[in-house]
Amino acid sequence: MPIKNDINADVRAIVARLVEHGHEAYIVGGAVRDLLMGIQPKDYDIATAATPEEVRRVFGRRRCRIIGRRFRLAHVYAGRDIYEVSTFRREPTPEERRQRVNDDGIMIWRDNEYGTLEQDARRRDFTVNALYYDPVGGRGIIDFVGGREDLEQRRARAIGDPAVRIDEDPVRALRALKLVGQFGFHLEPSLEEAIRQRGHKIAAASQSRLFEELLKILGSCHGIPILEALQSYGVLGSFLPTLSRQWDAPVGRQTRALLAERDARVRRGTYSNSKTLALATAALSHVTARLGGARLEDLWEPAGGVEHHCRAAIQEFFAPLPVSRFFAARVRDTLLTLPRFKTRVRKTHLLRHPQYAYGRELYSLLITVCNADQRLLEEWPDQGPRPPEKTPRRRSRRRPRRSRNNQPPRQ
Repeated sequence: MPIKNDINADVRAIVARLVEHGHEAYIVGGAVRDLLMGIQPKDYDIATAATPEEVRRVFGRRRCRIIGRRFRLAHVYAGRDIYEVSTFRREPTPEERRQRVNDDGIMIWRDNEYGTLEQDARRRDFTVNALYYDPVGGRGIIDFVGGREDLEQRRARAIGDPAVRIDEDPVRALRALKLVGQFGFHLEPSLEEAIRQRGHKIAAASQSRLFEELLKILGSCHGIPILEALQSYGVLGSFLPTLSRQWDAPVGRQTRALLAERDARVRRGTYSNSKTLALATAALSHVTARLGGARLEDLWEPAGGVEHHCRAAIQEFFAPLPVSRFFAARVRDTLLTLPRFKTRVRKTHLLRHPQYAYGRELYSLLITVCNADQRLLEEWPDQGPRPPEKTPRRRSRRRPRRSRNNQPPRQ
């Protein structure tokens, strides 16, 4: 296939090693869809007949870790990159789905019933995400559900009954609208009807999952088209209710203008795609409206106690989604640099501020959206690209060593 040479070498090596150990394995999902559209995938998913424990035996404990409860899978490490390897699954029965008291047996709380390749394809959400590719054998593209034709037609079509699919996992409504906003797909009529009637059920999904989806949306260069699709189909009110309420108000229009300008700069490669800066861009107008005014000249004055009000406004904008302390603190610190650019207070200190680079990018964005004089930015040097942003990992606890005579170590 023409896409074979475009596939990441580490991904091919992982699939090849699983096949060498007697396990069926393929690239699946969005990566195959993107490759067929001529887009280099950001992420690769691998599906295999091997269980997570068998995958770990193939790669060893140092290169493979099993994660998840609702959906158990293996993370395989290749250098600094991590690749998800999932086992073929089948549709769970209502009894297998039922995991909570008074549960209706429809929403899937766990999805760990293993099956065959074809069963795995038929339990996926949309046809264009159920394409498999064999990079080491001769099977090429494997399509059980008509996904390739739908991809050519730019059509988002659910596998099975769309209403049941969204009841099973309401996040699927969001993912369907990501196809609309990001790639210009159109919804198949029955799927469109199901989203309009059931899109509000997204509020019942895991808030942590929804926050991860938000990071993906804002981290792309299609943030505004995706949010527009969510608003158009009535889903944004259950996803980001504050933004949905503000959508046509002055503060909402400025938020949309900031995100649209950010999308354009990310596509040009002139704006950082850090998660902190993406969140700060989305929350900026709401925070300025709470602390000062929406215009550049109305930015709040630096003052004691403003940090608390800024953080509260950030959490209010993203509610009910949970913003971690790590992101809330960094977004707050980035936003709080903005008045100092305007007032030029203690310029030397600002140049040494940990969030100076992000603050400068955000200030530049605000200048453009407010049609202000670009010369305001000239005295603030560009410090160049920042290193990749890392979310801190929880440290594992180590048990204290004991002395040979079984006595506790000396303090």
